[in-house]
Amino acid sequence: MLIHDYAAARHLAARLEMGVNHELCKQRIGQTVEQVFQSLCPPANYSLSSTPLIADWEDMQVYYKSGRAKKVELNKLARQEGIVLGTWWLAQIHKTTFPLWERMTLFWHNHFTSSLNKILWPQWMFRQHQLVRQHALGNFAELLKGITRDPAMLAYLDGSKNIATSPNENFARELLELFTLGTGHYTEQDIINVARAFSGWNLNAFEGEFLFKPDLHDNNQKQFLGRTGNFDGFDIISILLEEERTAEHIAEKFWKEFINHEAADPAVIKDWGKAFYDSGYEIKALLLKIVTSAVFWDNNQRGSLIKSPVEFTLGLLRELQIPFDEYNALNRANRQLGQILFNPPDVKGWRGGQDWITNTRLIRRYDLIPKLLAEHGKEVQSLVSELLTKTTAVLPLNPLSRLGGLFQDVLPQLSCTNDPSTLINWLLPLSPVAAPNCNQTADKILITVLKDPTYQLR
Repeated sequence: MLIHDYAAARHLAARLEMGVNHELCKQRIGQTVEQVFQSLCPPANYSLSSTPLIADWEDMQVYYKSGRAKKVELNKLARQEGIVLGTWWLAQIHKTTFPLWERMTLFWHNHFTSSLNKILWPQWMFRQHQLVRQHALGNFAELLKGITRDPAMLAYLDGSKNIATSPNENFARELLELFTLGTGHYTEQDIINVARAFSGWNLNAFEGEFLFKPDLHDNNQKQFLGRTGNFDGFDIISILLEEERTAEHIAEKFWKEFINHEAADPAVIKDWGKAFYDSGYEIKALLLKIVTSAVFWDNNQRGSLIKSPVEFTLGLLRELQIPFDEYNALNRANRQLGQILFNPPDVKGWRGGQDWITNTRLIRRYDLIPKLLAEHGKEVQSLVSELLTKTTAVLPLNPLSRLGGLFQDVLPQLSCTNDPSTLINWLLPLSPVAAPNCNQTADKILITVLKDPTYQLR
């Protein structure tokens, strides 16, 4: 499938990357979607060159062994380390040459949720992050197997409290509802028996490692999804991966990440799910199926997703190529916008969609734009001035009929007699709600474009 024009190149970048690189979009015209997709994936042995400077494992053990006496200090340290982890990841996203890898790592972070606020152990959260990053574009089956034995997940969903004589169903319920099958595709009895199968899956808190305790495991017969046997956790995972519904559930999650936030087309999900299942749960195979599908390229789907705070802030910095290293401040800003890395709100993660743009959060986004541009205003103005001299007759698609009147009272109505088309085509997925006044200076034109409601979309 060829990328025929700039609008198509921009759409692909907006969905797969963190921000739209104007020059790369121009270069990709005439390339195939498959070529661009492969260029966005890191090589097999690629790894990050930096790690977050969080507290040593030995230092944290002092707090753990001290029990309640050090609980206040442990909570304080965990909050501080959460900031370190969050700012480190923001820096990785900002500087990356493989933004699809970062996007998918963030996606799985929101699928297999854990929160430092509950776990309190930054090393466990970072280890989970490394696991998710390792498989973000790899194999879902391997990621699922790894996450069921992950110390952070066992602590977050109380798996370590699940014993034969007193089953804890938290992990079992979320494994079925959120991680694999989805609501409505299992029974309450299935949850009970999955909890029994995972009983004894524990962790060595002093070493931060998965630990199976046979004496706490239920060795009796169990029924699950119509099957009967003396199942353990490994058996449950194998059964779940044999179910095509698991592949379809992940396809539904990808629909909301790459198409729109509305209910997915059942026929499309069946098709994507089968391709994912037949590939042996290869994530790249599902992604490639999606980005070469008719629904992905349907004009009605352009600008149909709302940017998360991380996408909004780092996308802006990456698009305008702004030198930036104030990641602590950016972490605080994203907190105000509703997204704290390593601390999703609950087990269901960030809801996304309209939740990102409540009236308060939208105003905060608008207030943040000039602050992000302020330090490097001259460089940005020079770039924009150049683009304003390069016009094209092709404008994005029609404005936001599907978002209703949410923005109508927020943005002042502007008028313009000579529309800066190149700038608009680059930064906006749809025609602006309010056209910029081209008699203004370049920086003011840019601010107007960035504050247009359509800039919140991808």
